[in-house]
Amino acid sequence: MTTLLQKARGLFPGQQPTERIYLATRPHWVALLKEIAVWLLFAALPIVFDAWILPEFEFLRTSPAQEIVNLIKTIYIMFLVGALFSIWILYYLNYQIITNERIVDVTQKNLLHHTTSELHLDRIQDVTAEISGLFGNLFNYGNVYVQTAGEQTRFVFDRVPRPHAVAKLILDLYERVPSEQKISKG
Repeated sequence: MTTLLQKARGLFPGQQPTERIYLATRPHWVALLKEIAVWLLFAALPIVFDAWILPEFEFLRTSPAQEIVNLIKTIYIMFLVGALFSIWILYYLNYQIITNERIVDVTQKNLLHHTTSELHLDRIQDVTAEISGLFGNLFNYGNVYVQTAGEQTRFVFDRVPRPHAVAKLILDLYERVPSEQKISKG
């Protein structure tokens, strides 16, 4: 996490020189591992094909069918490699930054579309941390929901490590905001 903190200097749009970064986080590595596990199932298909399907059908090992099978396997493997890069890029480019002034959420929805949202700490109304499921409890990751007084009523930190610590940090920073700057909760 220290590496991400060091890289976060000037990382997000509109970072002010007086802003101090307290936390920069992205989804827990288990979330990435789950997606790679699904990818591995698809990556095993060519091996299964070569081990069980190909020996059963002799005509697939003769000329023109063999060239067609090899072409299809090559294209499939190219898509597999592209999918692996896509999984990594989407994981790496989704992050949240908590500063002494605001929360910045950068969400990469797909390879060609991302959104950057920000929430000033004085607009916070409620912060909730949620851990669910076996893996979430085992590896201590979950979601943090920040209820706001702005247009976007809820910020979600999706599958972040130590969600209770993240929620506490946000609440502690909110408490430091002068009371005349805070948006009324009523």
